[in-house]
Amino acid sequence: MPRLNTTFFDWALWFQWIMANVLGWILGRFLLPNLAIVTIGVALGVLQWLILLHRIRNSQWWILATILGWTSGSLLILVALPQGMELFSGVILGLTTGTAQWLILRREVYWAGWWIVINLIAWTTGMVLLPGLLSTGATAGALSGVALELLLRYPKPKHEP
Repeated sequence: MPRLNTTFFDWALWFQWIMANVLGWILGRFLLPNLAIVTIGVALGVLQWLILLHRIRNSQWWILATILGWTSGSLLILVALPQGMELFSGVILGLTTGTAQWLILRREVYWAGWWIVINLIAWTTGMVLLPGLLSTGATAGALSGVALELLLRYPKPKHEP
């Protein structure tokens, strides 16, 4: 049975995660607006990685996973999502990015599969229900940050795949 880290909720981690998502969302959209489908993934990946740096092994792969997940989701939206169906963009981006990040997280924590579901919910809520310059990243970060904090309480032993 996995060991539960019984410390209190890590509010600092949660706040940092929200800020990483807000800044990643804003920087990615405005730094190179014509390349936002890639730059949002880069900004999110780097800023989230800074928070995970000392919390998971091989955290550098988080950056690549986030870039690939976000970019593939963005391209899928551009190519396959019919006009007027933008409501599904959060679902697609949450699914592709969450799945790519899950590939890293599954080696680190038990129940990492929930990360995909939470990202789908978080980005859908941020992009569809509460869209806005600050609210999209803040909502996605707040929801996924709670999940991340809880998942990090159940680390896998270093020798377990």
